[in-house]
Amino acid sequence: MKRCPECRRDYTDDTLLYCLDDGSLLLDGPATVGSDEPATAVFGVPFLGGSSQESPTKPQNATNETAVLPSGINDLPKRGFDWRLMAVPLLLVIIVLGAVFGIYKYTSIGGSKKPEMSLAEAKITRLTTSGKASSVTISPDGKYVVHVQDDGGQHSLYIRQVATQSNVQIVAPSTSRLGPLHFSPDGNYIYYTVFGQEFTQKALFMVPTLGGSPKKILENLTGHISFSPDGRRFVFARGVSETESDLLIVNTDGTNVEKLVGSKATERFDNVAWSPDGTRVVYQVSENQGGSSGSTLFEVQLANRSVRQLASQRWLAMQALIWASNGTSLLMLAGSQRSVFQIWQVSYPDGSARRLTNDLDSYNALGLTADSGTLAVVKTVAESNIWIAPTGDVSRARMITSGSGKVDDHPSWSSDGSTIFFSSQASGSVDIWSVGEDGDNLKQILSNAESNIHTTVSPDGRSIAFVSSRSGYHIWRMNIDGSDARQITNGEIGEFIPVFSRDGKWLFYVDNSRRAHICKILADGGADPVIVTNKVSSFPSVSPDGKLLAYTYKEDDKAPFRLAIASIDGGEPTKTFPLSDAGKGPLRWTPDGRAVASIETSATGVSNLVALSISGGELKKLTDFKSNLIFGYDYSRDGKQIAFSRGTVSSDVLLYTNFK
Repeated sequence: MKRCPECRRDYTDDTLLYCLDDGSLLLDGPATVGSDEPATAVFGVPFLGGSSQESPTKPQNATNETAVLPSGINDLPKRGFDWRLMAVPLLLVIIVLGAVFGIYKYTSIGGSKKPEMSLAEAKITRLTTSGKASSVTISPDGKYVVHVQDDGGQHSLYIRQVATQSNVQIVAPSTSRLGPLHFSPDGNYIYYTVFGQEFTQKALFMVPTLGGSPKKILENLTGHISFSPDGRRFVFARGVSETESDLLIVNTDGTNVEKLVGSKATERFDNVAWSPDGTRVVYQVSENQGGSSGSTLFEVQLANRSVRQLASQRWLAMQALIWASNGTSLLMLAGSQRSVFQIWQVSYPDGSARRLTNDLDSYNALGLTADSGTLAVVKTVAESNIWIAPTGDVSRARMITSGSGKVDDHPSWSSDGSTIFFSSQASGSVDIWSVGEDGDNLKQILSNAESNIHTTVSPDGRSIAFVSSRSGYHIWRMNIDGSDARQITNGEIGEFIPVFSRDGKWLFYVDNSRRAHICKILADGGADPVIVTNKVSSFPSVSPDGKLLAYTYKEDDKAPFRLAIASIDGGEPTKTFPLSDAGKGPLRWTPDGRAVASIETSATGVSNLVALSISGGELKKLTDFKSNLIFGYDYSRDGKQIAFSRGTVSSDVLLYTNFK
C-alpha cells in the first residue's frame, strides 16, 4: 500500500508512483503520521533531509500543511512533478560536468598548459662515442635508436638496440648526405632522405628497421616528414620555386599526393609535425618580406584547411619539430645563429616558447618516443685554442692559449701586432679575451654572462666591433679596453661577421633580417644601414687597399656558393669564382691583395687554408696541417703573422630519460 503525503490518500495499486489527486510522489505505506520510520522514495533512494531521526512526513497537528523539509525547500512548488525525483540524476550530472571540465582544463582539449618540461634533472646516457653522429631518431617504443655516421665523408646508417648496446649498419656508406631520419609509427620501417651528386633534390627512402633493401618513396622534399597517428600517411614540404613551397600529404608508399597548404611568394615551408589527435599540422614558415627574414610556426586544421600563426616569436633557423604525446606542446631545435641550435618547448595552443637547454654546445637532431618518455639528440661539442705562425712558414705554428672544454675563436690582431683579441668560453660564457703574441698577459676584456663573438679590431687599434647576444645578436662597439660598449645595429633577426673598412668609417656585416644580405653602417652608428648585396651573401672581407669587397654568395636558393669580388661601394660582382663543397669561410685577403684565402676541410676532417688568385687559376694551399679543424684566422696588419683558431668537433647521440 502507498500513501500520498499531501492528501493522505492510500492506494493499494503498487504500480502507481504519483497521487491521482494532486500528483505528489507516493510514500511506501501504510505509513502513519509521526512514525519514526523514514519515508523512502521510489527505488529505495531516501529523500533529501531524511534520516532515522527526522522524518519528512507531516507533524501530528498538521492537516494540509507541507511536509517538514530542509530550509528553503518548503518554498518550492508542491504540485505536479516532484523535484526530489531528480536529486540523484542531478548529482550525477554535476559529477560528470566536473569531470568533463577537468579533462578540458588539464588536457590539450582545453588548451591549458601542463607543467613546463624540464631537462635539468634528466638522466643522460651517451649512446655513441665515435664523435661522428650527424642525425638521429628513436623507435616509438624506445628500444632502438638509428643514427647517421659520418666517417671521412662517407655517410652510413646504423641501428642500435638500447638495452644490449648492439650496433648494426643497415645502410651502406656513400658520399651522399643522409637524414633527417624518422621511424614509422609501427616501428617497422625507417624513412630517411638522401642528398648528393645522384640526387640534386632530396629524395626520401625507406628501409626495414632490421635491415634490407632501401626503397625510394619520392623526390623533392625539404627533408622532414611527419606521420599521421594511424601511420597511413605523412605530411611534408616541397619547394615549388626559389621562394615558394607547398605543404603536401601522401600515402606512406608515396602515392596519392594531396596539396594541403600553398605558400605565398615570400614564404618557404620546412619542418612539419602532425598532431597526436590527427586534427592539425604545425609547420615552419620562413619569411622574406619587406626586407626581413626569419622562421616561425603556423598550424593548419585538417577539417577545414584554416591556417593561423601559432608562435609570435621568430628564430633565425630551425632543424626539428615534434609533438609531445599529450598534445599540449611541441619540442623543436632552433637558434639565433645558423650553426648553434638549442632545444625549445612551444606550448599549444598559445604558442609561447621557452628554451629547455641553454649551454654553449649545439643540438643538431631530435627524436622522441611515442610516450614522450625518452628524448634522443645529437649533441655537438667543439674545442679549440689560438695558434700563431709566421705567414711564410706555417710549419712553425705554436699554441698560445691552452685548456680543454672551451672554444677560443674569432681571432683578430691589434694594430701593432702585439696582441690577439678573441672570443672564448673559458669563463663559462662566451666573452672577449686578449693574449700577447707570446702567450703571455692573458686577460678577459668583456664579461656580461652573454654570448660575445665575431671580434674585429678597428684599423686605428682603438676599438673593437663584435656581436653580442645581450639584446638579440646585434653588432656592438667598445673601446680596446672593454669600456664604453654600445649597440650599433638593431635588425629584427640579427647581424653577424662585422668587418671595418680600411679607413675605419664603415662596418660591413651580414644582416640576417634581410635574408643574409651584406649591409654596411657607419662605424659609430647613428644612421640607417645601407644594403650592399641583393643576394644571399656572407663572409665579407675588405681588400688591403680598401677598394674591393670579397664575399660568398648564391645566385638563387638552389645554386652553390661562389666567391664574388665587387667594388667596395657595392653593385654587381666584377668577378666570381666557384668554391669547392669543402670550402668554408671566413674569407681573408692575402697580405699582397692578389688572392682571397678561405678554409678547406678534407673528407677526413682536417682543415687547411687555401687561396684563390683574383686573376684566376688553381687553388693554392697555404697550410699543410695533418690534424684538427680551423675555425677562424686573421692576418696581422703587417702581413707577417697569422693567427688560427684550431681544434676539434665531436657529435654523439645522447638519450634523456626521467625528465618532467
